[in-house]
Amino acid sequence: MPRSLERMETNEKDREPVGRKEPCPCGSGKRYKNCCFKKGIMYERDETGTVSRLVHPDEDLEKILEEQRKKFVEKFGREPGPKDEIFFDMPPAEHLEAILSEAMKQAGVDPAAVYAFEKTGFILSTENKHLMSDAQLAEWDAAVDEYHRLHGDPGKD
Repeated sequence: MPRSLERMETNEKDREPVGRKEPCPCGSGKRYKNCCFKKGIMYERDETGTVSRLVHPDEDLEKILEEQRKKFVEKFGREPGPKDEIFFDMPPAEHLEAILSEAMKQAGVDPAAVYAFEKTGFILSTENKHLMSDAQLAEWDAAVDEYHRLHGDPGKD
């Protein structure tokens, strides 16, 4: 989730889609058309050459963003600008990750999944797996495999 509105303010005509024959921006080493494009994950390049993943907010995300905008106006007395943080009232990311990790453990989530979250920052489920790039999935799988190697889980190598 972007922490600032800068990306959201970029003029669309200053961006172009990543070509399907180009290397996939996810870092998998595959061509874009054979990787993230197949999953519906879209990337674009701005005028400086910076590649960004496109996120089309659903209704729930739009409500969250509007609520954050209202909180910003209430706190600062003005509309947020392009460099202002969207989630200005959040604790540092490291603190949130620790809270999530502990909540996952208390909820009985598979320890390998908790370990993979701590290593990658991803929360992988059957519902969101299709949204992950091949490189992200490989990173997750490597973390799960590492957990099993470190903890000597039989048959999990």
